[in-house]
Amino acid sequence: MSTIIRLTDSILTIQGADAHKFLQGQTTTDFKEVTPEQSRLGGYANLKGRLAFSFRAIEWPAQQLNLVINQALLAIAKNTLQKYIVFSKAQISTPDTNVIGILGADSDKLLSELFGFCPTIINQTLSNEQISLTRVDGDSRWLLLVKSEFSETVWQQLSQQATIASINDWRLAQIAAGETPILAETTELYQPQELNYLALNAISYNKGCYTGQEIIARLYFRGKLKQWTHRFNVKLRELPALNTVIYDESGHSQGHVVLAAQADAQSVELLAIVRHDYADKVFLGDEKRPLELLPLPYVVEVKE
Repeated sequence: MSTIIRLTDSILTIQGADAHKFLQGQTTTDFKEVTPEQSRLGGYANLKGRLAFSFRAIEWPAQQLNLVINQALLAIAKNTLQKYIVFSKAQISTPDTNVIGILGADSDKLLSELFGFCPTIINQTLSNEQISLTRVDGDSRWLLLVKSEFSETVWQQLSQQATIASINDWRLAQIAAGETPILAETTELYQPQELNYLALNAISYNKGCYTGQEIIARLYFRGKLKQWTHRFNVKLRELPALNTVIYDESGHSQGHVVLAAQADAQSVELLAIVRHDYADKVFLGDEKRPLELLPLPYVVEVKE
C-alpha cells in the first residue's frame, strides 16, 4: 500500500546563466551532475566545515535549480546565498511549490498510472509541466514537487489510492535509508562526513573549492574518520531530543542523536553520530537506555 505525506519542506530556487556555477562554488554537491534527469543531495557548510543546511537539488524545469530545504532553515539558506549571488548571473526566489513524500512498494505502479512515468533508479528525476518526481534513497521512496495551482488536484488523485501518513513516517523512512537532513536543532553542529554524506553521493572531493571545503577535504585526505552516523533502535515511548548524548558503558559521551522517529508505541528508531569503536555497546541519554545497532543500506568508506 502506498502512503503520502505533506512534507514540511520549502523550496529555494536558483536560476540564471550562472546557477550551476554559483552553487558549485558554494555547496558540497557536484552540480555538474545535477540535470533535469538527475538529482543530488548536498549541503552548505560554514567555514568550520559544519553543515548549516542540507538540501536535495532538483533541476525542474531545465536551468532552474530547486533546493528542497527544511522549512525552518529556508530563511537562513536564502540570506546566506543571497550575500554571494550578487556576483553571479543568477537569482534566488522561493516559488509557490509544494513538496509531497511518497512511500510504499506499490507506489511505482500508482505513480505511473497517474502521471505516465515513474523514476526507478535512485536520484533519477522525471518531470512534466505540473510535477517533478525523484526517486530518493531508501526502499520505495519518492519526492514529488508540484506547482501550487495543481497541488490539490494531485493530492486528491493520490489520496484516492494511497493512505495519508505523517512526518514521523517520512522520518522513519529517512532513518532506514541512513539519510540525515539538517534541521533547526542540528544546524552548524556536524560535518557532512559524520552524517555519511559521502555514502549518499552528497559530497564531491574532486570539484574544486566551496565554503568549508578545506576542512572537509582535510578530514578526508589527511585525517581518519572516527565517528559517523549509525542507526539504532531503543525501547522508548517518546522521541528523544535531537543532540541527546550517547554514552558508553563507562558513562563517557560517545556521540549525539541527529534524527529520531517513533517506530511503534514502544520503540524509537534513530540516527546518531557515534564513535565507531563503541557503536555496538552504547546507551541513550541520562537514563542510559540500551541502544540496539541496526544495519544501514550502505557501507561507510573509512580511509585507513
